[in-house]
Amino acid sequence: MQTMSDQNWKRAMQRNTISLHLRLIAACLLCAARVHAAEPTVAGTMDRIVSRMQASLSQEQLLRLDEPTVQRFISREDRQVFATQYWRFEVNVPVVVSVMRDARQNELPFWLTEAGFRKTDLRVANEEYQYEVWQKNFGAGRVGLGINGLVKHRQHYFVCVGPQDSKAKLRLSHFFPADQQVLEMREGAPVYHDWSDLVLTQVPESLKGQKLLPTIRGRAREAQLVQAFRQTPFPSSRKPDQLVLTWSESPRTTRTIQWRTGPSVESGTVRYKAKNTAPTAKWREIKATRQTLEDRFLINNPRVHHFTATLRNLQPATTYLYSVGGAPDDSRTEPAEFTTAPDRFAPFTFVFLSDTHNSTVCGKLLAHALERFPETAFCTITGDLVGTGQYREDWDQLFDAMRLFANRRPVVPVVGNHDTIDGLGADLYLSLFGLPMNGAKRLQPERSYSLQYGNALFLVLDVTASVEDQTAWLEAQLARTKATWEFALFHFPPYSPGDRNPDIVHAWCPLFDKYHVDFVLSGHVHHSLRTHPLNQGRVVSSPDKGTIYMLTIALPNRALTQPQPDYVAFLDRSGLPVYQVFTIDGHRLVTRSCDLEGRIRDELVIEK
Repeated sequence: MQTMSDQNWKRAMQRNTISLHLRLIAACLLCAARVHAAEPTVAGTMDRIVSRMQASLSQEQLLRLDEPTVQRFISREDRQVFATQYWRFEVNVPVVVSVMRDARQNELPFWLTEAGFRKTDLRVANEEYQYEVWQKNFGAGRVGLGINGLVKHRQHYFVCVGPQDSKAKLRLSHFFPADQQVLEMREGAPVYHDWSDLVLTQVPESLKGQKLLPTIRGRAREAQLVQAFRQTPFPSSRKPDQLVLTWSESPRTTRTIQWRTGPSVESGTVRYKAKNTAPTAKWREIKATRQTLEDRFLINNPRVHHFTATLRNLQPATTYLYSVGGAPDDSRTEPAEFTTAPDRFAPFTFVFLSDTHNSTVCGKLLAHALERFPETAFCTITGDLVGTGQYREDWDQLFDAMRLFANRRPVVPVVGNHDTIDGLGADLYLSLFGLPMNGAKRLQPERSYSLQYGNALFLVLDVTASVEDQTAWLEAQLARTKATWEFALFHFPPYSPGDRNPDIVHAWCPLFDKYHVDFVLSGHVHHSLRTHPLNQGRVVSSPDKGTIYMLTIALPNRALTQPQPDYVAFLDRSGLPVYQVFTIDGHRLVTRSCDLEGRIRDELVIEK
């Protein structure tokens, strides 16, 4: 059991997680060192190596790269940069530097032996991994360490540092990447910022109390060259595609529209008009903002242009026609339509999915939902929209799968751990969706937000960021709302068999109890369930006394065999992908879990 100091220590670390992520990622990926700025960087070296490869190898050869082929393109100077400029800091006294390397990593980082590190008999462990300990003595001054490897291995090495003289007072400074967090090497300490619950369970006595330098697993990608090149099955062209509707402002009077083109299309516009106007009525036109998205490793579509436009001053409960297009050839899409939210609290329906993982199944679920419930106003996806959030081809697959829904109905997305995988951030997610910027102040805009549709409030939270940094904002939203129905949407479930998230239960569930949130919608565990109404973690007699927690899954999964907890009212053991549909009519709510065969697997009616 954790002591109170352990819990406070863990929460203190979590408070710093998101800002640390952002600073660390920027430093890692941009390699903008605050000191030694003129020195060669791993990023610059990677650019030169990739350019040599692309000039010499075909696309097929790039896709089949192995390590011997990669080594042909790495010069002696490149090798030196890879060995010394990846992770740096300075020490004021002579030290022993310990590198903890995952014992299952096939590729031994070349620089360890070349730099004079020796493998010891020491072992460090957490619940998932065993680490070898490699050590080297350094004098006072700079310590330079090398890359994790040319092959991506997610379990990145981490470091601890101790003085050679136990009486010396050790100070570390001049970190690259900048803003390195320094912790104490001990059992219970986390080593990955993107997985703070994974803590050390075995630490040798000789290392205890030393200075621990944690990292993020995503750094394993910084020097990846083997199997780094990829292709998208849906490359861009001059013709606009990937139309996605969202809301960044009021659902009653605005609509945000996103789409993609190839890089030769320099600008884009949206033309729109109310559907009930005369055929000869003039189209209104608004210019979109353009963003260039670039990925040199995506060899058949390295650059695309992504456009975003927000239509404002629309009329509530009105259907509009619209098309998008751009210069120089002004190729336009065929007119599609959307309908703004009603001005009054009219009945509405929405669909709830989770863990779509850029699968074609999500498109089938949305098509089925739209056919069976054509009144559907929007869809929310509570995280893990794609498998790897930094791979643009995953988003290409997702948008192709949901194209017949997303160009007519808005999507209300939620960040999941796969969308910001391995601590690398949610840059593509944030680039591809225009969302409300009214969320928690200590988070990046659009990672959390609130949205009201009809008489329902939807609070979107980001569990890959600091829970505590969103708690005050969450309470402020709940305290002032006058909505009849309240929904909280986030990825990790507070209550689920086999998955515990005590930080969420500790910080957010008391607020759900205090302000009577009706539903918490989550995912992550790849099965579908509905709890009884819960208050303070206990089952209560009716929904007006507690919160209902729901999970769903948009992918096929194996059948469940574990026992059903007492707090669960419905557990779908089939492993079938489902969508959850909610219909709200004033003080009456009906929710159903539906599969692709048209079967209703669960149903609940609530009257307030």
